[in-house]
Amino acid sequence: MNKTKPKRRMVKLTAEQMAQWRKDCELIAEELPDLIAKHQRIRDAAEERTHSGALRRAIHSSKILLHDLASRADTDMTTLDDFLTGKQPLSSEIIDRLTKILKLTLEPANGKPKPRRAKAS
Repeated sequence: MNKTKPKRRMVKLTAEQMAQWRKDCELIAEELPDLIAKHQRIRDAAEERTHSGALRRAIHSSKILLHDLASRADTDMTTLDDFLTGKQPLSSEIIDRLTKILKLTLEPANGKPKPRRAKAS
């Protein structure tokens, strides 16, 4: 079966559309350095070898959209974004809700389970 390539359509833009396109390109060029820096902060925060870093990695690997995750965790996107960029920590309540939503289990930071105390007889 032969697959045909879609044909490209050439459309002539109006002067108004060209002006808008140039304006959009300028705005993108202005935003790009900030977006690149934010992306690096997000990567650095996710690579931390901490519980917070592990939670960030779980959030990033989740198939739940961030807006939906924030809503389900009863928080807002600004709070979640500040956490993901390493700007602000999350409250214990939000961490608890996120770990439940993402079905995560927290272990001690040193990786060794705490010994259980013997029951008094």
